[in-house]
Amino acid sequence: MPHSDISTQRILIFGASIFEEGVAYLLTIGTDLQVAYAKYTDELAFLDDIVQNRPNVILLNESTLLDLARILNMLFSIPSLAGLRVIIIRLSDNMIDVYEMPKQAVARNEYERQQFIVTKPDELVAIVRG
Repeated sequence: MPHSDISTQRILIFGASIFEEGVAYLLTIGTDLQVAYAKYTDELAFLDDIVQNRPNVILLNESTLLDLARILNMLFSIPSLAGLRVIIIRLSDNMIDVYEMPKQAVARNEYERQQFIVTKPDELVAIVRG
């Protein structure tokens, strides 16, 4: 379930490339964000990492081989993850897709999507903070 302490947000980044390391660096320099890494191996391990880290935000890279639509549907079908935000970074056009599950899940797969163009580190931090 997402961490409920608003003062300290927990970010869970899935991936182990230099890109994810760079994003983690940008999110931790001069911020109070707590950033953790996890490697996606399968759905069970993915969900276990989420339960153990209790993130407010999950960050994914669109250029990975993951089925992002399947992951979103899986995450947002779990009522205990109400309020979770999933951010997908698209390297091809500097776009970021932000999916947010309502605080009170009323229907399966009900979530909002917002898109942002990010060109500066402080813009990324602001979007991750919400």
